[in-house]
Amino acid sequence: MKYFLTFFIAFLTLNLFSQTDVQKIVNKKNSAFEKFKQSQIKEKNSFYFEQDNGFIQYKSQIEKLWNEFKESTPSKWVSYNKDFSGRNSVDFKNGKIQISTVLDSNSQKAEKNLTNQLSAILSEKTKNNLSILKDQIENPLNPNQKLSQQNVKKLSKKIFKKVKKTKIKGKDGKIRVKYTISLKMVPNHLQKRIQMFKPEIEKNCKRFEINPDLALAIIHTESYFNPKAYNRKGNAYGMMQIVPKYAGKIMNKQLNHQNGKPSPKYLYNPKNNLKMGIGYLRWLANNKWSAVHKKTNLEYCLICSYNGGPGSIYKAMTGKMRKISQKKWDKMMNNLNKMSSKKLFKQLKKKIPFKETRDYLQIVVNRENKIYKK
Repeated sequence: MKYFLTFFIAFLTLNLFSQTDVQKIVNKKNSAFEKFKQSQIKEKNSFYFEQDNGFIQYKSQIEKLWNEFKESTPSKWVSYNKDFSGRNSVDFKNGKIQISTVLDSNSQKAEKNLTNQLSAILSEKTKNNLSILKDQIENPLNPNQKLSQQNVKKLSKKIFKKVKKTKIKGKDGKIRVKYTISLKMVPNHLQKRIQMFKPEIEKNCKRFEINPDLALAIIHTESYFNPKAYNRKGNAYGMMQIVPKYAGKIMNKQLNHQNGKPSPKYLYNPKNNLKMGIGYLRWLANNKWSAVHKKTNLEYCLICSYNGGPGSIYKAMTGKMRKISQKKWDKMMNNLNKMSSKKLFKQLKKKIPFKETRDYLQIVVNRENKIYKK
């Protein structure tokens, strides 16, 4: 009995120390994880702080010289040179280009700057090595000829004679001279870009079983086939305007088996952007609208979902965006399959809660009916 009690006490003591040690290890791990988690949050917040501060500083430097700030949009590509004295703006929607430089007053330097800037945008390539403006800029001296990197320097003196000079007062209070050359893009510039990216679009449409005309109409509406497209407000990148934290995150998991958001650099690559955007249309079809078998009605659902999310359809069909009863859900799916496409289109145009999405549906459908073969 004496030996048993000794053994029992020793066992309890050992067990107590063992549990204490285990708890210490658990606490240590939890503490380490919490520190790591807090460091990640701090790093993320620091990143966004730096990004915002960087943007504000960048914007401030530009406004000192130009008294205004212009940046890229889904349909416009705006770029500055290193010291912000030169600005290039390519309007892919309206087919217009402006090359500007702002200087204290030096016409010889202005000519050199404008020539270099024009040469730079003519040589600009996408992340997958396609020349963005190839054969798309008219020669202002000869409309039948196109500007190229090879002939721009030869023509620069004659082109420079058409420069427009205006005095501007920067936000730093100084008066400067802005020199601007306005150029036109060739009438079929949109078709030129379509043909440039069409092989990649068709390859992805075949892979994901998406109607190529639908994909072309969506890309046209999103960016006018501008590979430099950016929407700061919506934080969307590239030709198909992928939002990293939504479609980007979903497709990064689906296609790359990676958690987290794709980077802007990744999304500016047309191959990646088109693969993610067209793949996302298939993801929507499979995960949100798999019960819709009527082809045209399914396409309406995809168009609206791509712009306004699936909730825009839910609201138009059931009156609610969430917490939809099974009865209403079944009725919605039944209607989406049985309604005529004409009737569904009218209902969506009338009852989708977002004007942007209602307009988007109309524009995409109109463009899808065009022929993108020229």
